[in-house]
Parts: sequence; structure tokens; C-alpha cells
Amino acid sequence: MVNKNFKTMNLNKKITVCVFTHIIEASTNPYLDNRMLIDTIKSTSEVLNLKEVKFQIYIDAAMKRLYPKLYLKYVSKIQENLNNFIPELDVEIVKNTGETLRGNWECAMNNIDTPYMMFLEHDWKFIYDVKVKEIIKTLDECKEISYLKFSRFPLDGRSYPSHTLWEVYFEIENSLPKATIPLTRISFWSGNPHIMRVDAAKEFYIPLLEMNTPKNKAHGLSFLERDIKPLTEKCIKEHGMEKTHSMFGTYMYGKVPYPPVIEHTGDWCRKK
Repeated sequence: MVNKNFKTMNLNKKITVCVFTHIIEASTNPYLDNRMLIDTIKSTSEVLNLKEVKFQIYIDAAMKRLYPKLYLKYVSKIQENLNNFIPELDVEIVKNTGETLRGNWECAMNNIDTPYMMFLEHDWKFIYDVKVKEIIKTLDECKEISYLKFSRFPLDGRSYPSHTLWEVYFEIENSLPKATIPLTRISFWSGNPHIMRVDAAKEFYIPLLEMNTPKNKAHGLSFLERDIKPLTEKCIKEHGMEKTHSMFGTYMYGKVPYPPVIEHTGDWCRKK
């Protein structure tokens, strides 16, 4: 029997798609016509059939402080591209944002009014459909899941587990009977596209970060995972993998075998 609540689920009240961006090469050769950003939003809408949800664009506030004229041009160009290429979507360019990816992420977590966030940086796109309503249904039923990552590599028994890819723990999840999606337990939070439980970020991840790695001691301006990973590793050392996993709640969508879900489009402009 199909769950009546599932049939009538209003995704607009369940998930906000947050896309994080900055001006590429702002200090040398500013790239203002960022079509990757549009492709990210367009693929999310089309491949995942997310046409009714709220999209929010978070521009790194350091751009406004350091390059105010460029920032205004960047905002204007984004709005022009939104109007030209995806006018049918509800996309907001958020005015009050945070500095660095971490600050922006925390800002978004405190700003949105849905229980789940889809996290996307501006240089990714979806290439394989995942059933977002089924994901939300599972997240509603399984509070153990705080973070659900989408893989850019095939789950074929060869890509993972991998120290290079940060997944030292990679175990098929079979202990959540209410889950209706394929799940694999993984080690670490990553800035790859994912869906996250907002309460988990606000009540566990953000306080943990502020307590152990204040922003003035952050490991990198753009790589939030570099702040989270050492805390996870410390927890693994002190409490073991299973206990750490239950605390951080990190999962990957899919299990062996499963195709890649996402593709990175910005290798040409990788952050240093």
C-alpha cells in the first residue's frame, strides 16, 4: 500500500536546494559569466525533477567586502542568466551571506526553514536520477541519517573503500528496516553534493566545529571538510568506527553496484 502522506508530500516544505558560489579568479582574471552555476541548478531541477522546490544561491560574502564592484556585476550576471536560461524556477540570490564556505554553510543552515538542505557548490551537476521523495521519506523515518552523499564514482567494489577518497569505512546499511533507498555507511562528511538534516548541522556539527576549530583557526577558506575530517578521525581513534558513525550519521546514496550520480564540472578552476 502506498503511504498517503508520501503521495501528497510537498517537497517545498521539506527541502531547500542551496548552491554556494564565489567569483572564480576574482583577484586576477574574474570569471563573471558562471554558466556552471546555471548548469548545476538546471541539472538538479531536470534530472531530479525538482521543479517546485526553493533554490537559494549563497555568494561568499568576502566577495562583497574585497571586490564590491565585481560583486555587483557578478550578482547582475547571475540574475541575467537565471532570467535567460531557467526563468521557470524559484531561485533566490540571498543578500546576507557568510564569509568562506564554512561561514556561508552555517549562514544557510540558520537561514532556511526546511528540515533538509541539499548542498551544492557551483561546479557540480546531476547525471543520474535519485528519487528525492523516497530520500525524504527515508530521512523522516530514519533519524540515524544526518548526511547523505551522492557519489561521483561508480559503486563497483573498486572505487571504495579508499583512503584517497576519504572513505576508510564503507559498509552496506542493512539495519534500517524503514529505509526505502539503497544506503552505504561511510566515514566522512564531504563537500560533494549531498542532503543534510538541518537539525544535525545546527545541534551537532556546528557546535562541534566552534568548540574545536573556531573559524580563525580553520584549516582552509573554501574546504569545510578539512575542518570536519580531523574531528571525525579523532573520534574514530577514541571511540572506534561504529560509535563515530552513529554520532556523525554519514551515509552514501547507493550500494554496490550503483552508477555515478554526480559529475564535477569545475576541474579547470579547482581551488588551490
